[in-house]
Amino acid sequence: MTVRAFAVLVVVLAIALPTRAGPPLLSLPAVIDRALANNPGLMVERLEVDRADAEQQAARGGRWPNLDLTAGATQYGYPTFVHGIRELGVFPPLDDTINELGISLRLPIYTGGKLTTSIAIAELGTGIARERERLGRQELVFNVSSVYFKIQQLESLKAAYQARIASLQSQERRVQLLRDAGRAAKLDQLRITGQLTKARYDLLQIENRAREARTVLHQLMGEKSPQQAVSLTRYAVLAPAGELSRDVATLALRPDLRIAEGQLATAVGREKLARAERYPALSLVSGYRERSGDAWQFYEDWNVGLQVTLPLFDGGVRRVRIDQATLARRQAEQAIAQTRLEADRQSENAWHARAEAAARLSVTDTSVAEAGEVLVIEQLKLEQGVGVVTDVLSAETAVLTAQADRLQAEFDLIVTGIDLLRANGSLDVAGVQRLIATDTP
Repeated sequence: MTVRAFAVLVVVLAIALPTRAGPPLLSLPAVIDRALANNPGLMVERLEVDRADAEQQAARGGRWPNLDLTAGATQYGYPTFVHGIRELGVFPPLDDTINELGISLRLPIYTGGKLTTSIAIAELGTGIARERERLGRQELVFNVSSVYFKIQQLESLKAAYQARIASLQSQERRVQLLRDAGRAAKLDQLRITGQLTKARYDLLQIENRAREARTVLHQLMGEKSPQQAVSLTRYAVLAPAGELSRDVATLALRPDLRIAEGQLATAVGREKLARAERYPALSLVSGYRERSGDAWQFYEDWNVGLQVTLPLFDGGVRRVRIDQATLARRQAEQAIAQTRLEADRQSENAWHARAEAAARLSVTDTSVAEAGEVLVIEQLKLEQGVGVVTDVLSAETAVLTAQADRLQAEFDLIVTGIDLLRANGSLDVAGVQRLIATDTP
């Protein structure tokens, strides 16, 4: 086979055979979507919403009539009327065993507002459950985003330490050659070895923290960690040119505030419900039944009427329940005031934290540039024989520290931006995406 034919065969095989694709990238929106769909804690909140909906339906059903099928057999000590008197002069049959089969109906007409109040409380319970589920979604989005960007930070820091180790290994070989030639001291080699040992230990810690962060990320997604680490899409933080603001007006959207407001309204309703226990209740009662004795000859009977219930004395139980409901309402009032203060404080702190992170990022940019220039100068001095290894090692340490500070500042800038959205009550996937951009090398 000629070289030309062999080249043609290689090209044909390269086209025909399928190529093995690399592991798919997992983007932040995809991670958040999987977490929102599979996180067990959030699923519990969703089930709580369903339970509150069922409770609301049960409360509304209290306005409808109750229709029951009744049946029974009773043994009396003395003969008893099988049915009532139907005609004058006709005595009804007697028997000591009465069999009965019938239908009873009860329709509430007036309950002192207890039915409508119970329905209102159930509706408030549904609203509170939905706000708790929304609060859980926001907390989950924040946690997933924070862990995602922590992994990105640790991977970048890992690359920086790997470059540091490679540089130290190169210097170690260089110093060994100079020492063999009698131009370097053993102290320089010991210093490099010590720095190399520390860098390797720091790298091991970073790798462990990255693995732990990936485990947490998969737990937030409601799944086990895969055997092979999943590749994550890299993102760059956008310049904080005032795209986020401390909008106090949006604090009313915070789920915890809405939960506190719902709890206050619920406490007011429970107080009203406790007071309604002192009011009379009016119901329509009716029934149709068939009764027989031992002979199993059934006779029909029916009744319809109004039933009034008026509470008279219960040893002060109703009064105590009213006092308890009043205290619960006052507690809810104080709780909502505290929640508003806490919401305002969190919003202010998040806004200042983001501004601080933006300023620190600008400072670390300058520090990285300056540390790089110092390292270049020290390396040139060492190559020209006028520098010492100690100064190069110190300059490299300064570069690594500046890089780590910049990575931390980037992480803080993203996380504080997400935290500000959470503090304003408007955190969602779209809000997170507005803070970042895909990092294209």
